[in-house]
Amino acid sequence: MRVAERILLTTLFLVLTQVAPASAIDIVTVYTGGAPPAESAGAGNLVDIFNAAARIWEEAYQDEFTLKLYFGWAPLDSAGNHSLVEQGGSPNRETVGIILFDNSGRVSFYLDPTPNQHEEYSRMTQESQDLGGGFINVARVFRNPVGEAAGHVDLLSVALHEIGHALGLCAANPNFIKESAHGFIDIAGRLPFAGTVIPLSANYSGITPHIDPVQVAYGSLMAGISGDERRIPSSVEILANAQISGFQALNLDLLPMSIATSQSPLPPASRGSSGRLGY
Repeated sequence: MRVAERILLTTLFLVLTQVAPASAIDIVTVYTGGAPPAESAGAGNLVDIFNAAARIWEEAYQDEFTLKLYFGWAPLDSAGNHSLVEQGGSPNRETVGIILFDNSGRVSFYLDPTPNQHEEYSRMTQESQDLGGGFINVARVFRNPVGEAAGHVDLLSVALHEIGHALGLCAANPNFIKESAHGFIDIAGRLPFAGTVIPLSANYSGITPHIDPVQVAYGSLMAGISGDERRIPSSVEILANAQISGFQALNLDLLPMSIATSQSPLPPASRGSSGRLGY
């Protein structure tokens, strides 16, 4: 057999035997514009930061599903706000949403020019807690910011938080209303850590789509965002949205391997400014 034929057959074999990549959710992002706040720090921009946040959440679920999110700047009374626009399909999920970020100057944002990296934060801490189904990761927090990140609210964290609402933890989502009727999300047997009971916070309006920061260890992304830190989705938040929205193929280990981790406890409140989040 000639050398060229052997090379061709080898190439065909590799193509035919190559394993197809796993499917995953697809978060389609559409920028609606708006001016960034004048007092923000960092040379980044909302488009790159929001797309980086979407890619992080896409890594959490391998189900075939498309979510379309419009996003932009607008004057708000909170750091960010999510609104459900359309919902449907089977399983019944949000399919179109709008996420806005405050440009009134009330919140001093850090706009990371390299949102796919975390070099501005010198330490990452993880927290685990037994919520009834065994010890599970409940927080992944980057701390000790340097440079322009210090003293500001991380816009990437706010974007991750708001996308987390679009994926299930949303007060307007009928599935959330049903699942949270007793003030918690109960993880069913089809999912990992079955029996886990995720407590939700409440206010004068009733149960909110936020994890209770009193009953769950400090640092959960869906509990809220404070200044001088970066939060990424924890296992408990990935599970909560899976229970609400019917996701089944999960990646609970969204851990940037380039960052050294520690299990040291975090203080009850972080330094710096904070960003109140909308629902």
